[in-house]
Amino acid sequence: MKKNDKTDNHTQKITGYNSSRGFEYITDHFKKYNLLQKYFIEEDVGLLIKTYIIFDFIWCVLRYGCGINDYFQYKFFYKKSFDRKKFIVARKWKKIVIACNGKLKVEEFDDKSIFYQNYSEFLGRDWIDLSKAEYEEFREFVVKYPVSMYKIKDGSGGNGIGILDYNAISDLEQKYLELRAMNVILEELIIQNHEMSDFNPSSVNTLRVVTINTGKTIEIMNAVFRCGNGKGCTDNFHHLGLAALIDIDTGIVYTQAIDKKNNRYIFHPSSNKQIVGFKIPYWENVLETVKRAADVNKNIRYVGWDIAIKNNGTICIIEGNSASDPDVVQMPDQIGKWNIYKNTITKI
Repeated sequence: MKKNDKTDNHTQKITGYNSSRGFEYITDHFKKYNLLQKYFIEEDVGLLIKTYIIFDFIWCVLRYGCGINDYFQYKFFYKKSFDRKKFIVARKWKKIVIACNGKLKVEEFDDKSIFYQNYSEFLGRDWIDLSKAEYEEFREFVVKYPVSMYKIKDGSGGNGIGILDYNAISDLEQKYLELRAMNVILEELIIQNHEMSDFNPSSVNTLRVVTINTGKTIEIMNAVFRCGNGKGCTDNFHHLGLAALIDIDTGIVYTQAIDKKNNRYIFHPSSNKQIVGFKIPYWENVLETVKRAADVNKNIRYVGWDIAIKNNGTICIIEGNSASDPDVVQMPDQIGKWNIYKNTITKI
C-alpha cells in the first residue's frame, strides 16, 4: 500500500459529486485541494515546490480549463504543455458532451425509470418503479426476489444504492412507504459471472464501455474493468472502486488498477486475484450489446455504458451515462485521450 492509503473523513466528498454552494463550496474545494495534494504529491516535497504547484494549478485552470481533480489525478505538476494538452479535462469534456448530445444533462439517461423503459431489452433483469408501484406489486416483487437492490432514480456516482433483504424486514408496509418516499427503483439482484465475482464478491463488478455514434458507425472509444475494493456493495470509481483499462480488440485488462486515492494494484487488495492480464468473459457479446444499445437513441451520441455479466453469460446494461467522466479512462495509464475523441466527434 502507498502512504496515502488511509481513512479520511472527507473521502466521500473528495471522490464523489459535490452539490455545496457559496462559502461551503469554497471551503470544500480548499479541503479537496489539500487532500488531493496529500494523495498525489510526495510527503517530502518542500514549501517552494508546493507554492509552485499552487500557481501552476491556477495557470492550468486558466490555460487548459482543468479542475482540481484533473490537475492532480492526471499529474499535471509533472507534465509539460505538450502532454497536458492531450488530456480530456473539464473544458474539453464539456465540448465532447455538447458536440455529441447537445446538452450536459439528458433526462432519458438521468432518470433511471425512463432509461429502464427505453432500454428494457438490454437490462437482463426484472425491476419496478416504486413511485408508481402499489404495495401489492412491491410485496410480490420482494417475495419473488428476497434479496434485491434499490437505487434512487436520479442518483449518480454510485450514490443512493442499497441492498434490500426481505427476510430482515419486520414491517413490510412501512418499508414500502420508506422506499417509495425515497423515489427508488427496485431491481432483481444480478448473479454475476463467477470469474468477475471472484475479484470482489460483495459488489457487482462491471465494465464501463464508452461509445460515440457518429451517425454512420458506432465507435468503441474505451473500455474499463471496474471492481469493488472489498468495503461496500458498489464498484463505482467515485466510491473508491478500482478501475483498469481493457484492450478493445482482445478484451484483456492491460493496465494496473487505480483508485481515486492514487493507489495502484496488480492484484486485488482483498481477494489477491490478479487484475492485469484478466480476460473479460463473453467480450464479443459485450461489444455487440453496447453497439446495439448505442443505436437506440441517435440524438445521444456519447454514452458510457455500465455493463454486468450474469453467470449464464447474459449481458446486462446497468445504466448509460450520457456525460461519462473521462477520469476512469485516463487515470489508469496516464495517457490523455483528447485527440482520439476530437477526431471522432469531427465525423458527426
